Amino acid sequence: MSLWLDESPPEPRPALDHDASADVVVIGAGVAGVATAYWLARAGARPLVLEARTIAEAASGRNAGFLLAGVAENFLVASRRYGEPNALRIWRFTRRNQELVRELVARHRIDCDLRWHGSAQIAGDDEEWAEMRASVERLTREAVRARIVPEERTAIYEDDGELHPVRYVRGLARAAEAAGATFHERTCVTAMDAGAVRTGRARVSTSAVVVCVNAYASHLLPLRIRPVRGQMLATAPLERRVFTRPAYAHRGYRYWRQREDGRILVGGWRDLAVDVEVGEEERTTEPIQSALETFLRGHAPDAAVTHRWAGIMGFSHDALPYAGRWREGVFALGGFTGHGMAFATAASALVADLVRGGSPAEADLFAPDRP
Repeated sequence: MSLWLDESPPEPRPALDHDASADVVVIGAGVAGVATAYWLARAGARPLVLEARTIAEAASGRNAGFLLAGVAENFLVASRRYGEPNALRIWRFTRRNQELVRELVARHRIDCDLRWHGSAQIAGDDEEWAEMRASVERLTREAVRARIVPEERTAIYEDDGELHPVRYVRGLARAAEAAGATFHERTCVTAMDAGAVRTGRARVSTSAVVVCVNAYASHLLPLRIRPVRGQMLATAPLERRVFTRPAYAHRGYRYWRQREDGRILVGGWRDLAVDVEVGEEERTTEPIQSALETFLRGHAPDAAVTHRWAGIMGFSHDALPYAGRWREGVFALGGFTGHGMAFATAASALVADLVRGGSPAEADLFAPDRP
């Protein structure tokens, strides 16, 4: 079990055991589904959320709790991939995501250990180091608070944050319920018909469905999402400070942080076994866990490992999430490529706007049918 889930006992919601109707059905209660329900309920809808497990039990409860701007790669690489104008739009979108999280945590008094210590991006080789320096130079012209630490081959992004992901998502679920949303856990959707979804025990009629199951989307929609496993470990609290801010290295493949209580979390190292760390099996493996612990021992040899876990991420074809209309009455939100916390709160607002008939400005960036 992840540290986050171990610290956050479930707040049970009943399974759906009877036919029902809803303005909108949201499938999945990770950060994307919960936030979508929140925005819809705040706009006056009465969404019904169906979750196969419990709220935030899948990837939303198994990540590192980073709240970063941008995509996993540095800005220069993002500019090459998406074009600089779109890379800037993506950056601003994720900054908006950070501000929305800040606002929601304050508005609803969500106790999720939200902190803004910035983040450290660490070069894995000379090529990445050159790209990182160019990225900081370009972004500072956009008033981004970033700086280079040459002796550490590191870029510091001052406005990035960190949080307790399970407490954030479950706190937002309570806010969504207060606004009119209904959640059912242990309720697996098995099919979507015209104007309805089906579970093992019920049929829910609705005019709109939002599929927010990320890595598991292929069970319901033919989205271009592949399941990829990520692994982590966590330690008992240390009295001394080892890391000052969340860090990610080797093009985002490796990451770590130390919480306020002294616990260290280390994750990633998937680059050592990219062909193995795929599929839907949530299990740890000795090679990856050994690599995580080797890194840990190099920085905190006396730290006792208390938790080891794996989670399944949904990777899109171009590392950007899918957020938009799939077909009439069906919307998709997923494919976060390991960066759900960086995108989902804002992307869910975008999808909720589309469900209500709006035309959000960034919809083209994340359209499920984009090339």
